[in-house]
Amino acid sequence: MLEVVYVRPTKGSGAALIIRGILAILFGIAVIVWPQASVLVLVVLFGIFAIADGITAIVHWATQRRAWDGRRYSGWVLAGGIISVLAGIVALVWPDRTALAVSFIIGLWALLLGLTQIVLAIAARKVVLGWWLGLVGGILAVLIGLLLTFNPAVGILGFLGFLAAFAWLFGLILVAAGIHTWQLARRLD
Repeated sequence: MLEVVYVRPTKGSGAALIIRGILAILFGIAVIVWPQASVLVLVVLFGIFAIADGITAIVHWATQRRAWDGRRYSGWVLAGGIISVLAGIVALVWPDRTALAVSFIIGLWALLLGLTQIVLAIAARKVVLGWWLGLVGGILAVLIGLLLTFNPAVGILGFLGFLAAFAWLFGLILVAAGIHTWQLARRLD
């Protein structure tokens, strides 16, 4: 059962979401700007993005205020960060092998990340006005993840288009949620 813990939004939380969103948008732009790039370059770009996204999420989790009983407010942020870092490490350590299964790896990552986002959004729905932004982002990530995991024949160009669209939409949602959180924290100060 999910437990609701009331946490006061901080500007740092908003900034972390904005940084993650900007990273996602930049990743999506890089994928489109260099369409002739090899799958190996895409794997390296994905690895760097996933590690940066994961580290940002882990730092966000580690620096948040604790709940009244001393527990951290959500392990789902940490879980999503760890999943991202591990997926990025796999991509960078074994780029040749990863290139063979790039749509499956990225699809599985998006699926797991989306599930953590959905759980986190549902847990936050009673205390965060913009909780639905996280839910939409999580659902989008799950849909893209399912498509890439179970239909690897989508083709690399289609895959690049889907990956860029996912990064842009997910990034915009994270930026919107970050701005909302930052403004709310500013009003509460």
